[in-house]
Amino acid sequence: MTLSADERPVPPPPPAQGHARRALAQTWSAFQPLPALYCAPGVVLALALGLAAGQPGVAVLASAGAFSAGFGAFQRLTRFQLAPMALATLCMSVSTAIGTVASGHPLVDAAVVAAAALSLGLAASFGTGPWWVLLQGAVFVVIAAANPGDWHDGLSRALVVLAGGLGQSLLVALLRRLAPAGFPPLSGPNAIPAPADAAAWADQARRVLSPRAPELASAVLLALATGAAVLIARKLAIPNGYWAALTVLLVLRHSGTETLTRGAQRIGGTMLGAAAATLLAALLRPDALGLLLLIGAAAWCAYATQWVNYGTFSLSVTSYVALLLALLGLPEAEVAVHRITATLLGAAIAAAALGLSRIGRHGWRRALRPRGLGAGAG
Repeated sequence: MTLSADERPVPPPPPAQGHARRALAQTWSAFQPLPALYCAPGVVLALALGLAAGQPGVAVLASAGAFSAGFGAFQRLTRFQLAPMALATLCMSVSTAIGTVASGHPLVDAAVVAAAALSLGLAASFGTGPWWVLLQGAVFVVIAAANPGDWHDGLSRALVVLAGGLGQSLLVALLRRLAPAGFPPLSGPNAIPAPADAAAWADQARRVLSPRAPELASAVLLALATGAAVLIARKLAIPNGYWAALTVLLVLRHSGTETLTRGAQRIGGTMLGAAAATLLAALLRPDALGLLLLIGAAAWCAYATQWVNYGTFSLSVTSYVALLLALLGLPEAEVAVHRITATLLGAAIAAAALGLSRIGRHGWRRALRPRGLGAGAG
């Protein structure tokens, strides 16, 4: 019997082609345009209030708190809808205070960032909600390095982040009450529920903290790689070098395929987002009001595409950051170059850490041997 062209089995694509398809695939069924409209206004409002008070630095920090807290509206922890946003806001505030002080000392900064990365790596085994909350704290520990200070500076900045996050939480809650149909309860496509009760939490903790547990090994690797990224970026004196550690934190996974895919997506999204922000600024030459509108649009894109594709999401976040920092007088092109450079460095560190961990587990000869070849090949 002869099969038609449509009936013949299609051979699987080569590995490189399969990885490329995975990196470029857009899951538009997960696009959330309406819920994103509930979160973007809080980002713009935080900026507008800070600018109206003549405090652009406060405006940017409050907006960052509101922006990150907004993603909590898409998470689930308990039956209380505000729980993820409120807990993340508290975590971000504490992390901002600690990171501000720690970043004045390179070794202390690296140790604090590594500790945050370790807790994040362990939290991945306890469900998506707890992991997401700790992710916001780890991110703010890292970005606090952009502006070191003393405890007074740390506490004042923590209060600004707290105000931005709480304001966003209350605004989203109000909008959801006024128009509940536009933002029904949502959960990520691959969300993992947290343990059901205290006993389940305890059992999971004992398993994950076992010396032979792969989850513990992955968390330690993430901690070491992120801490190393802090020190390397400082040694190279890369402007805004904290983005290197941030990239390691966000792309390094236990799976080599997932790490490389996310790294490629983040690099591609960062480059495209930087180019988009620079091009928009060059063509439109926006004033403060124009920047506010563009920042709101970029924030909306980030909320709407967070589950569509990590590269598309990174494009939106990069555009948001570049436009946000333009309010402080930093040229979009300069910010874009700094972010791309640090992102490339972070992706390289993540890939190197993953490769070294494989060599450590399997030995040089096995790690370097091409896959798919028999023992007698060669």
